[in-house]
Amino acid sequence: MTDTAPGSAPASASGSAPVAIVTGGAGAFGSAISRRLAAAGQHVVIADLDLAAAERVAGEISGSGAAAGASAVRVDLADEASIAAAIAEVLERHGRIDTLVNNAGYSPVGGLDTTSLADFDRTIAINLRGAYLMCAGATEALRRSPAARVVMVGSRTWLAGGNPAYTASKAGVVGLCRTVVHALGATGGTCNVVAPGPVDTPLVDTMGMGDARAENFRRYAEAAPLGRVATPDEVAAAVAFFAGPDAGFITGEVLHVAGGLQLAPRL
Repeated sequence: MTDTAPGSAPASASGSAPVAIVTGGAGAFGSAISRRLAAAGQHVVIADLDLAAAERVAGEISGSGAAAGASAVRVDLADEASIAAAIAEVLERHGRIDTLVNNAGYSPVGGLDTTSLADFDRTIAINLRGAYLMCAGATEALRRSPAARVVMVGSRTWLAGGNPAYTASKAGVVGLCRTVVHALGATGGTCNVVAPGPVDTPLVDTMGMGDARAENFRRYAEAAPLGRVATPDEVAAAVAFFAGPDAGFITGEVLHVAGGLQLAPRL
């Protein structure tokens, strides 16, 4: 890595473009977020357990004409060594990290007395411990960025309740965010949470609302003041806002993208 003047960012293998890492970047949320960030001029690193899927998404973004392009890296968020290796690979390739989106998530089936301890531990490991390790590992590079942004993808369940493991992990993400706020504030970096309501993705199949996805979404839509569920692009738009220049003086906040469902009774 070359030396730079105070306040400037190091040169990158992807040119002068800022570099964003999106965990779970090959999934429904992650790919939508990655496309948004790439359209805004960031080089996006698709970080995913499924490297082949991550490479496909990166190729699609690069092939779409995004100026800074995209690349892929494998990461297992339940494995500390894998996280360290992924961050090291990004820094070796690009020399910088400007945006970190902790998007990857896992949700088991079960209630307070039926969720297995193994599922509870796996959920916390991926959703919370993994997000912590990503933040901790990227902090030094983020502090060197002229406009560092960390965005956590949470959930409305942190307010409403739900599966005990998933709810605890997403409430923990909000607390983690507020620690990251202080860690990055002195160098101008921010951290915020986007908390979606139900979105038409396979994750909702594990929520146990009904016997079929259509029934799940019908009940969620009926409960939401806006009468429908969100799309991945709507969640991605909120993430891109927090990752962009217009949110430079917003930090430590939780933005619900739930059509008002965060105000509804527990579902």
